[in-house]
Amino acid sequence: MSDNEKLIDTNILVYAYDRSEQQKHAISKALVANIWQTGGGVVSLQNLTEFFVVITRKVEKPLPVPTAKGIVSDFIRSDRWSIIDRDEGIFARAMDFVESHKIHLWDALIASCMLEYEVTSIVTENESDFKRIPGITVINPFK
Repeated sequence: MSDNEKLIDTNILVYAYDRSEQQKHAISKALVANIWQTGGGVVSLQNLTEFFVVITRKVEKPLPVPTAKGIVSDFIRSDRWSIIDRDEGIFARAMDFVESHKIHLWDALIASCMLEYEVTSIVTENESDFKRIPGITVINPFK
């Protein structure tokens, strides 16, 4: 991965497509739109999975499944976004992160996947877990 590529966490993806929090929506939408135009975005398959569940079930006005499915398909087919995924070694490292850094497994999996693919920055509002992982820089666009 290149130095300018950043992983865009699930919460940013959800805010980009969900309008219930206007300020976060505007910031996230602009961030994601910029990547759609210029490239350099990274998401894990886990981020897309979480996005699909949240945007179709857990937001104030859920998107229809076909709409969400289309959005996820766009990410997967795009040459502007890199999709990374985990394997057994990444899972093993994630369990070590849970033990040593006391973070949630789901965030540990994303962090471990990032480090495996040499992605060192994450754009997220979830600073607490990701800041605990050496080698990862957290960018909170809402601060």
